[in-house]
Amino acid sequence: MRQQGIDARIPETIHERPGPRAPEIPVRSMLKPGRIAIFVLFCLRRACVAAMRPALASGLLWFALVSVSPAHAQGVVLDGLSSGMLGRAGTVMLEHGSAFSAEEALTLQRQGAFKGAGAAVPKFGIGSPPVWFHLAVDNRGDRAVSRRLLAGASWIERLDVFIVRGGVPVSQWVAGDGDASRRHPLGSLGYAFDHDFEPGITEILLRAETADPLVLPVRLLSPDAATAAMRLQDYGYGMLYGFLLALIAYNAMLYAGLRDSSHLNYALYLATFILLNISYSGRGYEWLWPESVIFQQYVTLVLMVLFGCAGLRFASSFLELGRLHPQAERGVRVLMRIGLGAIALTVVMQSQAAAAVVAFVFVLAFSVLMVGLGVLSLRHGRRPASYFLAGAVVAMAGAAVTATCVWAGLPYSEAFFHAAELGMVLEGSLLALALAYRMRLVQAARTEAEHLSRIDPLTGLLNRRAFLGLADGVWSTAVRKGRPLSIILIDLDHFKAINDTYGHETGDLALSAVAGALNRNCRRGDISARWGGEEFILLLPETSAEQARAMAVRLLSDIRAMPVADHAGAACLSASLGVVERRQHEVLEALIREADGCMYEAKRAGRGCVCGVSPAGGGAALAAD
Repeated sequence: MRQQGIDARIPETIHERPGPRAPEIPVRSMLKPGRIAIFVLFCLRRACVAAMRPALASGLLWFALVSVSPAHAQGVVLDGLSSGMLGRAGTVMLEHGSAFSAEEALTLQRQGAFKGAGAAVPKFGIGSPPVWFHLAVDNRGDRAVSRRLLAGASWIERLDVFIVRGGVPVSQWVAGDGDASRRHPLGSLGYAFDHDFEPGITEILLRAETADPLVLPVRLLSPDAATAAMRLQDYGYGMLYGFLLALIAYNAMLYAGLRDSSHLNYALYLATFILLNISYSGRGYEWLWPESVIFQQYVTLVLMVLFGCAGLRFASSFLELGRLHPQAERGVRVLMRIGLGAIALTVVMQSQAAAAVVAFVFVLAFSVLMVGLGVLSLRHGRRPASYFLAGAVVAMAGAAVTATCVWAGLPYSEAFFHAAELGMVLEGSLLALALAYRMRLVQAARTEAEHLSRIDPLTGLLNRRAFLGLADGVWSTAVRKGRPLSIILIDLDHFKAINDTYGHETGDLALSAVAGALNRNCRRGDISARWGGEEFILLLPETSAEQARAMAVRLLSDIRAMPVADHAGAACLSASLGVVERRQHEVLEALIREADGCMYEAKRAGRGCVCGVSPAGGGAALAAD
């Protein structure tokens, strides 16, 4: 064993030296007056010393084990030990140069080379030298106590665990993802080791080594507490993955139906996060690639970059950066190429520490950029950007908290470590709302476009295409049931002269006025439309020819009674109307053609009148006045 520079002269046992023998006291002299009290006190003194000697020896041994270092770590007592992190109760030492053996590390610990960890979970950053951790455990009972030691993070390459009794290692385990033959982690709980702690002092000595961020959480749990922790972890991840997989399926179906790339990009973004979480929580190494050591060393770091790229791709499509902010979109593409190129280069060069720096820096940059893109879009009036911005802020906070608690900045804790998962759940909910809101806007725009395609923008009446679509159903019902149905066709008289004399603005006012008259006179179930130019049409179900002619007369009276005025003057309106009731017509178009003929007959009769055809086929022209 290497002893240069290490003082190994440590007393193994403390031998009790006998003191001077007490003089014998004759019994008769003891019975003399005044000596009885002295004799009683002497006997009590000897009894107390004899009784306290074992406790004193145990206390001295405890002090020698846990108080020799300047850190004055107190160790832990198994009775009533909580399930919290034990970093503050232990001491740590960085290993510089060649590797120490457990015996050498113990010698250095006795000499005070170990210092207080200073945190519940010690962490040492990326590329740290190997770390030794020492913890004294006191079982003050009279029988062995079973405990599960949970130590390290799932990405540690090598974790050596030594159980020390009486200054000598009695048990050793090796774990870590640097070799497939080593013990695998239990998800995010780290590596598990079961041990029965005998009465007295037991020392735990750990050595951790990794090129990734070196984090060393240490816990001692009872079997029941360990089972509860495993159950809580499994249920938690089950809920997380179930929620995210439901969102993935939902958005995949929306993409299949709508062909909106935002839904596909969001599904890929969520899927990348699930893979990343499975990787850094240790489940991937435990379930999916237990024999792939090199893959395990880089997969988390590569997935961190891919996760950021998937998020930026989703942001680019959802916020329509290519159309609204082309410069920002080009910047996003450049950042994605830089991140992918840098992580690929570090993998090819097999530089795990450099890959870790690239991955963590890229994730932090991605988180900040997502917020910036949300602010940019919100400032330019993109209403869905408010949901996106809220989700990006939550996700950025979660990712930043997890990254800094593992790397540098925030102290490590279970809550901080899982902040990215909580942030992702909240972001997923907010972005689902954003996509739903965006879908509502798209649907509203589509509905409005369909409405506008059916409505004449000047008069607000149906256009010809919409009229024919609605009239077909009414016509079919009337033909099938043999019910009466009539049509009125209206044409404004001298409309070109109105435009030429008063201008097109007055002509537009005239058309709008006629549309208002139609709306006022139409009943529920009647269909009115602008047929084209200055022509209007009315479809009147359950209406005979006489009833239709009566309505036509009322319409003509209303039209002639409302002069249209603007700054150019007032124009008096008149119209020619054709009225026809369905008889033996086979199609609606035939009835419309006959009504059109009646309307032109009214024009030939002098305009400003109603011309109709009776069911018997006779025609009549009725003057309005």
